[in-house]
Amino acid sequence: MAPMGESVYFPPLDKCLDGGSQLFSWKTVFTGLSQISETAGHRNLRRHLTDAHTTDFLIQPFQPFASPTPQTRAAFETKTSAANVTPSAHGRYDIRQIKDDAVWLSKETAIDEISSLRIVVVEWQMRAANQLLQGYSEVEAATQQGVPMGRGLGSSFLGSASSTMTAVQSLKSSDDGTFDSARSRRLRLLDLYLSERRYVLKTCEYIIFSVLCKSALNDEGSYDEAEHESLNTPIWVEQVGNKILTSWNLQGVMKASNKNFIVDAIEAIVSRVGGLERGSEWLKDEGSHEELEVAWSRNQILETVHIMQIILVVIESSPKLMRSDTITSWFRLMSRYSYFEQFLPPYQSLIGVYDLPLQSLVALVSLAVFKLPIALEALDHLSGLTASAAEYSESGSFLLNPASIHEINGLLMETATACISNASPAFFAWGIIMQTLRDHALKSKELRENRQSQRAVDNYGAADSSDNDGSEEQSGRRRPSPRRRSSIGSDTSQQPTFLEEILDRIMDTPLDQDPIGFLARTALDKTHVFDLITSLAVNFCTQYGTEHHGKAGMKIRLILLDLIKAAIQWLDYQPDMVLATLAVLTGDERHWEISERPLQLADAEPAAVFLNDELLMQRIFLIALSRFPYESLPFLKVCRALAVCRSVPDEEKSSLELMLGSIGSFTCTLSEAIADYSLFESTDDGIQVKLRSSLDWFGVSEDLSLKASRKPSSRDIVRSSRKSESFQIPKDTLGRVLTNGKPLIVMWNYTYSGLKFFGIMLQCTLNGNGFSSDTDPTGAREVVSEIIGLITSMLTSASKNPNHDLPSLGPRDAAQMILEELSDGLDRNQDIISVIFTIFEDELHKDQALGNDDDSMDILIRCIQFIYALLPILPGRVWPFLARSGLLGVDGKESRLAAVVANGEVASGHFDFLLGCIRVFDELVEDTIIHAIPRRGHAKATTRFSSPDITGTGISDSAMKKVLLCMERIMIDIFESVPNWRFASQVERFEINTRICTIFQQILHYCFTVDDTLDTSSKLTGLLCPAADYLVDVFLSRSANDLLVQPLLNIFREGVATPHSTLPTRGLQYWSSQIIAALNLSTTLVRLNRLLGSLPARLEEQLFKSISVLATLYAAHEGYRLPIVELFEALVRSANSTDVQPPSLLGHMGQGTARHFLDLLSMLDAPLDDDNLSTSIWRLLSAIVSQRQQWFAIFIFTGSTPRDSLRTKQSSNSGSHRDRPMLNHALECLSNIERLRPETSTSILQFVALAADFWPWVMTDIGKDSAFMTAVTEFIAQTKSNSTMNGSKVTSVDYRRIQNASLMTDILAMYVHYNHQLNDKLQTKKLLPKLAYLVQNAVAVPSYNSSLHRNLRKNFEAKYPGCSLMSFKKTTLKRPQLGASFFYDTELARKLLMYDPAWSGTKNQGFADELFRANTNLSLVEAQINLFHSWKFLVVELGLALRTDEEFQKSLEVTIRGCLISNAENNMPEALFDRLARSRADLAFTLLQQVIEAAPSSPGARSILIPAWDLVRGQVTNLGMLLVGDDAAYHRTLLKILCLALQAHVPPLSESDTLKASAISVTPEESPSNIIRIVLEILGVIVAQGFRSLTTILHDDPLRVVPADFTLITAILRTCFCIPGVDRHAAQLVSQFTDDSTARYACTLLSWSDHLAIDRDPVYGELSVQFLVELSNKSALAESLAVEGVLTHISTTNLMNYFRRPQGIGPFDEPMRMYDIWSRGILPLLLNMLGSVGAPIAAEVASFLNQFRAQVVRAATSFDGKPTVGHSSPSGSLITLDIASEALSLALLTTILEGFREAGASAGIVASDIVEFGWDKEQVKEDVENWMQRRKALRESIVATNEREEGWSRAKPLSSHHGAESRLEEKIISELNAVLSILGGA
Repeated sequence: MAPMGESVYFPPLDKCLDGGSQLFSWKTVFTGLSQISETAGHRNLRRHLTDAHTTDFLIQPFQPFASPTPQTRAAFETKTSAANVTPSAHGRYDIRQIKDDAVWLSKETAIDEISSLRIVVVEWQMRAANQLLQGYSEVEAATQQGVPMGRGLGSSFLGSASSTMTAVQSLKSSDDGTFDSARSRRLRLLDLYLSERRYVLKTCEYIIFSVLCKSALNDEGSYDEAEHESLNTPIWVEQVGNKILTSWNLQGVMKASNKNFIVDAIEAIVSRVGGLERGSEWLKDEGSHEELEVAWSRNQILETVHIMQIILVVIESSPKLMRSDTITSWFRLMSRYSYFEQFLPPYQSLIGVYDLPLQSLVALVSLAVFKLPIALEALDHLSGLTASAAEYSESGSFLLNPASIHEINGLLMETATACISNASPAFFAWGIIMQTLRDHALKSKELRENRQSQRAVDNYGAADSSDNDGSEEQSGRRRPSPRRRSSIGSDTSQQPTFLEEILDRIMDTPLDQDPIGFLARTALDKTHVFDLITSLAVNFCTQYGTEHHGKAGMKIRLILLDLIKAAIQWLDYQPDMVLATLAVLTGDERHWEISERPLQLADAEPAAVFLNDELLMQRIFLIALSRFPYESLPFLKVCRALAVCRSVPDEEKSSLELMLGSIGSFTCTLSEAIADYSLFESTDDGIQVKLRSSLDWFGVSEDLSLKASRKPSSRDIVRSSRKSESFQIPKDTLGRVLTNGKPLIVMWNYTYSGLKFFGIMLQCTLNGNGFSSDTDPTGAREVVSEIIGLITSMLTSASKNPNHDLPSLGPRDAAQMILEELSDGLDRNQDIISVIFTIFEDELHKDQALGNDDDSMDILIRCIQFIYALLPILPGRVWPFLARSGLLGVDGKESRLAAVVANGEVASGHFDFLLGCIRVFDELVEDTIIHAIPRRGHAKATTRFSSPDITGTGISDSAMKKVLLCMERIMIDIFESVPNWRFASQVERFEINTRICTIFQQILHYCFTVDDTLDTSSKLTGLLCPAADYLVDVFLSRSANDLLVQPLLNIFREGVATPHSTLPTRGLQYWSSQIIAALNLSTTLVRLNRLLGSLPARLEEQLFKSISVLATLYAAHEGYRLPIVELFEALVRSANSTDVQPPSLLGHMGQGTARHFLDLLSMLDAPLDDDNLSTSIWRLLSAIVSQRQQWFAIFIFTGSTPRDSLRTKQSSNSGSHRDRPMLNHALECLSNIERLRPETSTSILQFVALAADFWPWVMTDIGKDSAFMTAVTEFIAQTKSNSTMNGSKVTSVDYRRIQNASLMTDILAMYVHYNHQLNDKLQTKKLLPKLAYLVQNAVAVPSYNSSLHRNLRKNFEAKYPGCSLMSFKKTTLKRPQLGASFFYDTELARKLLMYDPAWSGTKNQGFADELFRANTNLSLVEAQINLFHSWKFLVVELGLALRTDEEFQKSLEVTIRGCLISNAENNMPEALFDRLARSRADLAFTLLQQVIEAAPSSPGARSILIPAWDLVRGQVTNLGMLLVGDDAAYHRTLLKILCLALQAHVPPLSESDTLKASAISVTPEESPSNIIRIVLEILGVIVAQGFRSLTTILHDDPLRVVPADFTLITAILRTCFCIPGVDRHAAQLVSQFTDDSTARYACTLLSWSDHLAIDRDPVYGELSVQFLVELSNKSALAESLAVEGVLTHISTTNLMNYFRRPQGIGPFDEPMRMYDIWSRGILPLLLNMLGSVGAPIAAEVASFLNQFRAQVVRAATSFDGKPTVGHSSPSGSLITLDIASEALSLALLTTILEGFREAGASAGIVASDIVEFGWDKEQVKEDVENWMQRRKALRESIVATNEREEGWSRAKPLSSHHGAESRLEEKIISELNAVLSILGGA
């Protein structure tokens, strides 16, 4: 082929070496193709395969690599030049070494340099995987102690065919032992070269089959689409296949080689065989390399096999006969090598390994080349062709070429003479062709001779007459049709036909016998062709035909069926032909595999072809039927083989069920002793017989059985005395005698139901002696087995397919009809089910050793298959039977299942019965789930024609739980024991492990994936919960017992040795499936342990110890990667769920394994674009960076392991292949986020967000990536508004985009935080214009479709009473994923509800659609809520960085209003709304604080009050109840927001701020009058009513109220009073507070405060007094307080007795709060009342103070301590701010009261009423002056008494005017100066 340039197939070299492009090996291509229907994506695979260079390889698969030329060398030099690739700066690769290896490989293998370079690069990219698979280091091996190694089982079914790497590894072990040595490296290159050649062929064969299996070649050699599509092949694969077929030009010659494709393929086989004989001739200079030659020889054999596969596929799909040159070339090749009959590879290790596939393909291709059905049809058309009219051509059909026919005949005659069995199908088919040819030739000759005779008679006596005329006239009269005339032209009497000439040449042979008969006799008698057909169908077609869902094997079996069909035209009915037919119909497929075959393949089944073929039915089926029941087994076996057919019969064809329902003959033996009959002769049918009385067939059989027994039992006597009338042949029935011997064998002309007869036959076995076969008395038990097997197959087929004969019946109804007809002839108290159950139970309890009774074991197997088939149809019959059967031992007796397996199957090594029981267990689990709702009686009838309920179990729930638990315990014991058993076929072991692991995983999934209720009995899956709990106990035990852990680890160990072969077999499929099942089970168990909150189990410990095995398993097979990544993630998250430092993943790996595994992981899903794998890997990386896996995280961020980072640069050359950290790769991907799938981009964003969160230093790299930051901000800016999303039109793109925006917002938040630490406001400000979407939408109300969810819940609960929709709510066992199954588990819901038409609904508008829409809506809501939380994080960080930025302040104000408005618009469920509302309120409060601090009087800040009050007013009915309810914290936050919003309306202190505030333009809603109205409402609802309700609740239940609520109300009161304009509504204020008795409740609270003290702290006393102080700040309210006698109420409270103590209460006396009540409460209250009321209350104030004279005197002496310097002062000389404030208050009171006293009558009072209260102002004045003169002493005496004062003590003073050194000192000096000013001091 032409050398490659730059293409998708081989991108630029620098991209391949720097990790930008991962090359496809042909093995990876084949793997991707074989999994194409199971994974999503395939974009890379499609691009690769549709590339022109790739297609060129597939067009020339036999010689894919071109030979080296000067042009290829020049291209190589260009591709590897320094201009295109530079040496790695980190030693990642050695370009010189790569070039040298490529040149060496090109020279050694004689391929072009570019191809060899690509192979070298592929090997370089694969080194991490190869090194992982190489083995463990000593460190790694040490961690594996106690974990047994897996068994090397590849040879059990593949031999050494698994791979060629075995040979290469052996070579490396004998070398210097280094992986990177030149010798080891080049051996790997040679192995990869061989692998590439092999997989090119395999890929080509796979694609061609995929295309041709669903289409047929047309006359031009391309293909036409068939009418039906059998396989889901992507259209682009078909396009590639069509391009290949067009290039091949199968009916002509290829342009490239000017040869026919098949001829070219034959020459390729010759080349491979020659290469096998010649050897590789590699490494000649190094001497002999047997291991390398073994690898070469193995590859030559495999390539030969694949070439034959391609030939077979092409021939089988061709509609024409083969060309002459093609078929002769093939048989020359076969003759040359004797059909590989004695194939002997040159090396002992290969002998016998590939004989089966090679020799089978030789036999099949040799048969297929004849195109037997087409050839026989062609002979019919050639029967009248004259020799002169025949056109001979090498490119024409071989049947038109006498030379070809003669040569083929000669070659096959030689082969038959040599009795080569591999060729027997070929020369048998040739014999059939020749016999058909002879038949046509002899007929033509006879016709010609008859014409000549007639001509002679007509011309007798007329010698001059023309013979030709007479001949033509006669010929014209006898010509059968115009078509024949046109084909032969003018007839001449002397001209033989073409076939006659061919026949004459064939018969001209030195043999002394008929050569045609010789071929047939040799095939039948000597080479036993039917035995070979059986072997091919059983051993090859099934084992090696598993690809394409098994259709490959079925196609081959159809070729064999064509041979049988051709043979039966010439052969009589015989046993070996029937056996061969049975083998072709079923292959080696087991019952389970047949029953699980996809419906798309139904028409391709050989059974479907057989049923629709009239000849096969007549010559095999009907003949077998005519001999029934005399010969029961052949007929039953054929019926069972046909019963699996699920295709629609052709028109005018009946199904097997109808044919068995009416059988027209009954063949049996007859004797005079048991029947009254008469014989008579018939000219047509020989001896006839007639019944003179009716014949009770089963009565006769029973009588014979009784006579044969020694002593009949009572049971037998009773049965024999009761003659059955269920099956009698009536009197006068005619029959035909088939034999003359005694006893007579008669075929009666009697029509009866075969199904009814089968039921009676089975019932007869319950007699004890059963019935016997006439020809084989020992065959009765085999008949029983076959009947049960036939019934099972019919039920299976009927239950999974509609009844085509009665379309109105559903599958289940059709199956029930079969059961009913089978039961028609049985006793009244029995049906066919009970009969089979009884047979099963009898066989189960047999006393003899089951291991020696194959018939008994076979019956048990058939019965368990019947139970499995019956379970979906009538579960109510199966559950009770299992509950009482001895199979499980539910009643406490020994389980017969265990006994049968132990005594029978373990000894034989075959485990069909056990596999059947496992499948029954699986079906029981599924039945428990599927019928969970109907069995509860929750479903209502939906249609008038609904079937009666058949889903009941017939037993209690507790009995069902026992059945499941008993079965599970047995399965656990089996799982433990399997490693110790001997298996005849390892496939059975794989399947046992696979199914047990899958069942266990399903049980856990059903019980723990949905419905997190603690009451397991109420769950829909409650019946499985005991079984699930038992699994948890045994698998998640912390015990050191590893009985169940070790089998899992053994499976993982075994997976490391997973073979890779281009000959996929059934064993390979089960090998990989058991690994995947074990991985999935382990993942579920680890997740479950975390969900249950348990400590790490023994399983997790062992998994961590086996982490190297799992890492190696990742490289062993592509199918293991996804489950391994999920298991790793589960382990990482589970290990971090405790406070203990989690075990390290890398710590349990050896250094080499860790590095290589991480290299593989860094490749993500390359080159196959498996989106699921890529997403899972990013999730694993997210878990690692956030779950304390430090070493692993460092690698992700730096690109090397910690140990590698300690190496020198020189030693790191042999280290990791990757130098680009995963973080950089993630940022690069996200820079083009629009190109990524939403799921993938979400996982990558999450990784980056968590990395930045847990590892702040990575923000350096993130911040520097301008492309990433630009992509992120542009993505957010371009996201559409939530308002544009219509609930019914939301798609996955919408909510995933919002989710991505949320994660981006998280990243931006950490970016802003990073910039804030660097004090870089510029970068932060650049973000603001891009955040408009977040500002407008992040806090908006989520798009929750309340009507959808409400109606769904309402309709669901109405439809299924007692069943809650929350039963399908997912738990956190699996990480929730946004999408169609986000909140409700739709898959589980489908299983439980699909029985009900309401699930699908009309026009797909049922509950399925509603759940889909509900999940979609909840996904959108989840994304929007996540966006809010992310914006909350970001906006807070922005607030810290841009606190004073005006533009940002506007964004804050919009966000605050949005939060408040959204909380007021509640349309979500209470639980969800409450959490979101609290978060919004917290955010609004935080942001509002920032706004008030930055711009307290801004328009935006002032606009907050209205939405804040609207929100509070809409929720407040009784404030007290809200503040003590469940959402107290939320409502408390709302009050704080309200308080802050009020502060925005408080006039600023500075003059400039006042001017700004006055210049603000307001809306009508924000007008002063409206604001005052709102303030008055707040005072009435929040303050007055709220204080009252809180006080009442506090009295009733003190524990429900917190003091902070009174503080908050007081703060609101204080703020409201500060708003201008409130004073003008004094009357309304007084009315509101008076109506609510606010003052009285405040006094009452004060009076209770001593009883409500918390730890002797009278906090409520202070709160009540502070509240009264705030009320008294308004004159009108102060007057109202005076009128209500507040001072009197206060003075009479118990709390005031503290102030009556002889020494009073000081600031350091306990309780310390009392002094605060005095100084900050009582005294300010007295001042306010005195200032508001004036003289009228002066006497009361003085009298009040006089009541606490000791307290006043103590206050006067507070400053009498002498100030000293340099030593600590006693408590008496300490100065606090409260002492200073107390002095100022008393100074004011004293001065005011003295003024009133002096005014006397002029003030309207009596001066003597104002009493002295003992405060010595002169002394105070002198003391204060003394302190003020000694400032240093004062400073040292100042003490802070609370946290706020503590802060002031550390804060700088506001001015230097007072000479203070702290803000606290400044305040105290200011207070003392005021005291002196009032008292007249200096």
